Parts: sequence; C-alpha cells; structure tokens
Amino acid sequence: MTSRLLRFVCGLLLLAPLAGCDRLFNQKGEAALNMAREKEKEGDYQAAVQWYEASLDGTARTAEAHYSMALVLDDKLDNPVAALDHFRRYIELSPDGPHVKDAKSFAAEDEFKLANTLSKGNFMPQQDAARLKNQNFELQQELTDARKEIADMRAMANGTPLKTGRAADPERNDIPPGSRTYRVEPGDTLSSISRKFFKTPSRWQDIQDANFKVLSGTVKLKVGMTLLIPRN
Repeated sequence: MTSRLLRFVCGLLLLAPLAGCDRLFNQKGEAALNMAREKEKEGDYQAAVQWYEASLDGTARTAEAHYSMALVLDDKLDNPVAALDHFRRYIELSPDGPHVKDAKSFAAEDEFKLANTLSKGNFMPQQDAARLKNQNFELQQELTDARKEIADMRAMANGTPLKTGRAADPERNDIPPGSRTYRVEPGDTLSSISRKFFKTPSRWQDIQDANFKVLSGTVKLKVGMTLLIPRN
C-alpha cells in the first residue's frame, strides 16, 4: 500500500467516528426539540424550557430553539431576564432569520420591563417621550368629552331627554374615533395583544402609550383590565 493511500485510509478512519458522533448529536437534539414542542402544546412550560435547553448545541442550526424558548419564557413564564438572553442569542446566531424583527421588538419590550423593575417606576427620558406621544390620544378623548357635553347641554335646553344607554357603559366612554377596547385575558402581554390586533408584536409600545395613565407608565397588565387599542 502506497503512503498516499495509507494516509487516505487513516484519514477516513479518523473522520468516521467524528461524523458518527455528529449524526448522533443531531438526532438527540432533534428529539429534544420535538419533545419541547410537545410539552409546550401540553402547557407544561417548565418542562418545555428544559427540553429546549437540551436541544441547544451553540450553533446557528439551533437558533430557532432559542427563539421558541424565549417566547415561552416571555409569554408563559413571565421571565423577561431569561427571555431577553435567548432573544439576543437568536439574533446573534441568525441575524437574517425570519424572526429577527420580532425578536428585536420582544427584546426591546423586555429591556423596558427590566428598566421599570430596576428603577421601581422612576423613569428617565423615555417616559417623557411616551407621555408626549400619548398626548394625542388624551386630546382626542378630551375632544370627545367636550362634544358630548355640548350635545347634552343642547338636548337639555331643547327639553330632549338625554340618552343614557351609552353612558351606562363605562368601557365605551372616552374612546377616540377609530380606536377599540380590549379586556386583558390571562397570559396576555402587550406584545401578544399587538399580535392579535396588528399581526405584529412591534406595536406594543403604541398600545402602552395609548394607555399611559391606566398602566402608570409600566407594561404590567392585570386580568380584566380594559385597554384602549389605537387605530391602525
């Protein structure tokens, strides 16, 4: 056997175990990913996170697992610290991936949550920006109130009975034209509500701005809370 052929055969012998290990690792990672998705469907979110963790190998091929795990941590387990880490990891591993825009939006919301927690509600300049943005909605609400008062005064002057049907529904008062209301359900976040109405999570801050007083400048939601949804 020539030395060149001998080197070739030795090379194959050395590479074969590595290729076999790689295939085995891929199979285990895929099995763990499938198990994570099953646990997520079953509502066992803690177990889903553990299986997502088991599927990771530190390469770009598991970027989707980082994103899926971040969504579970964010929406289901209310763990913005861990979610932010995995959103960032997804962006790092898959900078041109299909979820990059959403991942960046979710990461921004989680950073906002953490800033609010650390500062205990004492905001810095971004609160001023949100307050200014919210003024447009407040002005529309004031205009709606003023028009209603004028209409009521004219009706009283003309001896016309006031219509009380709409006034009896507090959720429909002070709604700017073109806006809607939404009652918060268990598991909702501003991002998930944004997805329901705008098909993208990136409008979460618009919803926050529209409800600045109700939310007290935070992103904390309470089940049963009624939010104003800005127009498209």
